[in-house]
Amino acid sequence: MQYIFASGQWENAGLTYAYSWRFPELPKFRQEADCIVNGRSETDPHDFDYMGLLAPGWHTDGASVTALCSFEELAAPMLLISCAEETGEDGELRTLEYYEVVIWRHGLNVWRHHTEGRKPSHYLVLGLTYPLAEGEKHTVSAQVREKNMLIRVDDREVRLFVHDLRGPFRLGYTACEGFCRLYEMTVTDPE
Repeated sequence: MQYIFASGQWENAGLTYAYSWRFPELPKFRQEADCIVNGRSETDPHDFDYMGLLAPGWHTDGASVTALCSFEELAAPMLLISCAEETGEDGELRTLEYYEVVIWRHGLNVWRHHTEGRKPSHYLVLGLTYPLAEGEKHTVSAQVREKNMLIRVDDREVRLFVHDLRGPFRLGYTACEGFCRLYEMTVTDPE
């Protein structure tokens, strides 16, 4: 399924906002002509909104997610692979067990998140350092295949073994740490 985030093209596509228990705010993306973008935090003007969108349905081995996105300064657009979630008292979806495949101006990171008793923790699984231009569009994709993530950022590819990655899982996108623009997202199941 391909999602185009130009104005009027994605609002009824069945995407669900997703949040982490790490942050109390529940912001929404702002619409620009050809993309959506996060904003500055309402509670801390020096910080930025953290929020995600999950595509409908659960996926299994062989599924992939791809995003066409851009970032400014220290911003970190990321793919989201959510293995467990819950709905909070506020009615919003919270991710509990998930991976973030993050791009930023210094390369690629993969983070593993765990939540127990609504207390989140996370650790870095992979950090590759190389320059990525801010303000330019980048294509980032991740495919889950037999406890591996096949990750591609533009023309670079890496395979990451992840011992606890198994289906079912949901796929999506998250923005944080600066202005992140999302132009397109594609979720694909194996044939």
